[in-house]
Amino acid sequence: MSGVTAQPATALRRIGFIGLGRMGLALAANLVRKGFSVRAFDLAAGQLAKFAELGGDLASSATDAARDADILFLMLPGPKEVRAVALGPDGVLAALPAGAIVVDMSTVDPATADALAAAAAERGLHFADAPVGRLAAHADRGESLFMLGADADVLEVLQPYLNAMGTTIYHCGPAGHGTRTKLVNNFMVLAYCQLNSEALVLAQGMGLDLAKTLAVLTGTTAVNGQLKEKWPAKVLRGDLTPGFDMALALKDITLACQAAQSIGIAVPLGSQVRDLMALALNGGHRGQDTSALTDFWARLNNQALLRLT
Repeated sequence: MSGVTAQPATALRRIGFIGLGRMGLALAANLVRKGFSVRAFDLAAGQLAKFAELGGDLASSATDAARDADILFLMLPGPKEVRAVALGPDGVLAALPAGAIVVDMSTVDPATADALAAAAAERGLHFADAPVGRLAAHADRGESLFMLGADADVLEVLQPYLNAMGTTIYHCGPAGHGTRTKLVNNFMVLAYCQLNSEALVLAQGMGLDLAKTLAVLTGTTAVNGQLKEKWPAKVLRGDLTPGFDMALALKDITLACQAAQSIGIAVPLGSQVRDLMALALNGGHRGQDTSALTDFWARLNNQALLRLT
């Protein structure tokens, strides 16, 4: 669907937001801090209370958050939740006024993104998928990255709002291409998590100094963003609180592997990472950050937990 009329940021003041989890609350909070009026809903009363403390308006239900919204953002755990909220009998698409824009920032499968795009078009709505890149700490600071799938005119309307929540927008193509790009991105991110964990446990097993080894690994072509930015701030400091929850990571790598299977693409490494992450999740690391994989492999190899002193 095309033909959205670009308007200045002040013209579209009615913003709905559904999903105030670890990332969603940070994103919605940045919209409020930048002066936008946001009406949000989440099933968790505690998250709603936090949002109210930040100056946000509270909706009584997902439908209430969508009613009369010019732009509705969704930030939900996965495909099941997105379909239930958007496409169910009382789905939010039916509550939106004609011409509104639905922006799904969740990480879902391509079929779900495509189903939302089709359903939105049938109701006279516009759809964009804008899954989020970078860490939760970046979202806190308003430094998120968005992989956007949308028509160019929809991008023009959304840009002020995405800029309020982040610093980088990659226009990946039409609706659905943001989701597909996010799956490829997280496929690599989560493969790095496994590789980093094995490498650091190996380094400790050989008696190397952790800090000196990190200096080398982050100063050569072995470097990756997870190892350079996340590991020293999370597991190597003993902080396993989820910036990227292990269960959500398993969901993401599973979606990527399923997407590959659906189009006949072999991803043997990704499939192995998926299985190893499931082992870690069920091995005592539920509710922890993906960097906790390093603790899992340290214990499995009878090594002390790796910590920077």
